[in-house]
Amino acid sequence: MILEIFEPSMCCESGICGPAPDKALLDLQNLLLLVKKVGVEVRRYAINQVPLAFVQNPIVSNFIKSNGPAKLPLVLLDGQIIKIQGYPSLDELREKIPALSNIKPDTQILGIFS
Repeated sequence: MILEIFEPSMCCESGICGPAPDKALLDLQNLLLLVKKVGVEVRRYAINQVPLAFVQNPIVSNFIKSNGPAKLPLVLLDGQIIKIQGYPSLDELREKIPALSNIKPDTQILGIFS
C-alpha cells in the first residue's frame, strides 16, 4: 500500500518548524509513524517543493484544475482519493488499512493522542 499526501506550500519537508508548529502537522507526523509500522509506504509532496509530483499525477492534476490548490491537502491511498482538504485521522485510516486496527498510538512520540 502507498499513502500519498499532496500538500499546500510548506516551509520544510514536514511543516513542523518554528516556535509554534501546527498541531495538525504534529499529529500527522505521529500518525505516519504508525502507518509505516504496518508496512505502508508514505510519500508527502508540498506543492512548492515538488511541483512535478502534482503535474505528473493525473488524479492530482485534474483535482487541482477543478478545485484549485486551496482544497489541499489531498490524500491518496493506492491511487484513490481518501481525504480532501484535511489530513486523515487514525480512525479514518483504520477503515482503509486493516493492519492499523490493532496498533495503539504512542503517546510519548511527540505528545499527541493524549
